[in-house]
Amino acid sequence: MPSSPQLKGDREVDLAIVGGGCTGLSCAYYAKTFRPDWSVIVLDSHGIGSGASSRNSGAVYAKHHGIDDDSMARRGLDRLQRFIGEEEIDCDFRPAPTLELFASKGVARKVRSSPPQDSRWVQPEELRESIRSEHYTGALDSPDYFTIHPGKLVAGHARAAMRVGAELFESSPALEVVGGHPARIVTPKGTVRAAHVFIAVNAHGPRLGFFGRNIIPIHQYSLATRKLTDTEISSFGLDRWPLRFELRILPVTVGLTPGAQMFVRVVLGYASFNSCVWRDMEGARDHARHILEQRYPWLADIGYAHDWHGVTGHTLRGREILGVVDGGNIHVSLAYNGLGVTPGHTNGFLTACRIAGRDDEDTRYLGSISDQIRVPGEYLRSMMLKPVMKLMTPARSLSSHWVGTMKR
Repeated sequence: MPSSPQLKGDREVDLAIVGGGCTGLSCAYYAKTFRPDWSVIVLDSHGIGSGASSRNSGAVYAKHHGIDDDSMARRGLDRLQRFIGEEEIDCDFRPAPTLELFASKGVARKVRSSPPQDSRWVQPEELRESIRSEHYTGALDSPDYFTIHPGKLVAGHARAAMRVGAELFESSPALEVVGGHPARIVTPKGTVRAAHVFIAVNAHGPRLGFFGRNIIPIHQYSLATRKLTDTEISSFGLDRWPLRFELRILPVTVGLTPGAQMFVRVVLGYASFNSCVWRDMEGARDHARHILEQRYPWLADIGYAHDWHGVTGHTLRGREILGVVDGGNIHVSLAYNGLGVTPGHTNGFLTACRIAGRDDEDTRYLGSISDQIRVPGEYLRSMMLKPVMKLMTPARSLSSHWVGTMKR
């Protein structure tokens, strides 16, 4: 990842972006491309690209939650592919034949009776033979997925934004965003005055005072094995299906990393007061290991080498929060509801179009803010979310210390 300095001193700019992930960086890239004369800066509280953009599963597909326009999502994926090619980003972008797996016989029966177009139903006998798992009652073989190396992709976004002249600053948290013309962003060592501000922090919006009653930050944890041999990859069916989803209320993702490690990504839950800190990483690791070995018992003998934690924003309606707030010059893109790569890049592009006055057929989607459902206050939120997530955790009698650490 390219290193960036800390912002020091006051600045006046045309566009200030809070959030150095793929969304913020793509907005910086396109805004500077459309308006080379503009001054554009990106602020991140930690390192550029160190948040959810580099900690996701690497799954890429043409979908936006809450937008029933497949052509819009396809245009977004095509644009991302063009960006990767034109900027020569080596991020292991490749097709990934994918299994959508079902453990419930009832759900499997329903899906099998009317499988989606272009998908093939996989019998449990074939799964036992091909992926060496007896956990599932069937699956869909889906061809429309891709995978990337998320860290390399966000690093490519950063290099592209710098190439066109955007300035990136890390260790420069926005302590306060104040509306007005210009708007003001207060940081520890300087104040930024900007004609336009773009808040692109996914689950962290409530920490800046944006949409705390609409966003639920949900924690995930990923655990990866050591590097697998070619023989192991083949015998586990990972060469045939390198990406696997359990599409349930609390989804489970299993896949093969570009570095030939098998990983699992599980949902941990909600931490009180919109906290983005999870205090029991040891319990999270035990939980992820149990989930993975429950499905693939032979992994108990493989060993584990890496783990990472991330937070994503969710809304009750399942729609992203994308549009304009506070006087028309503060723009937001928050809460991707578990989809990040394609929507993030698309939202950065569309926001840059709106700010720079450039027409695009999809800018009509920059307005899903007013129809969001309010999330209950903290007391009711904790009372509802924590027990539900505990009950929905797949086949696991969680220890009291694991559930009890879902707190601020």
